[in-house]
Amino acid sequence: MAQPVRNLPKKAPEQAPDKVPDEETSRVGWILGWIVIPGLLFGGLFVGGVYVGANHHDGWIARAVMWLIGLVW
Repeated sequence: MAQPVRNLPKKAPEQAPDKVPDEETSRVGWILGWIVIPGLLFGGLFVGGVYVGANHHDGWIARAVMWLIGLVW
């Protein structure tokens, strides 16, 4: 007589131990990604705008910015 089919639980595959990233690496990455790089981008835009506005106030860039601000306000 044939044996009944049993649904035996399968053996769980062996899992690799969890690799935790080095704390300093993730903290440095967070600081670079959220503080340093955005600060450089926005700071560069600000400094560039101050330079153009102070030294080239009669140039086309300054006129274009003033025209855009005039449309918004």
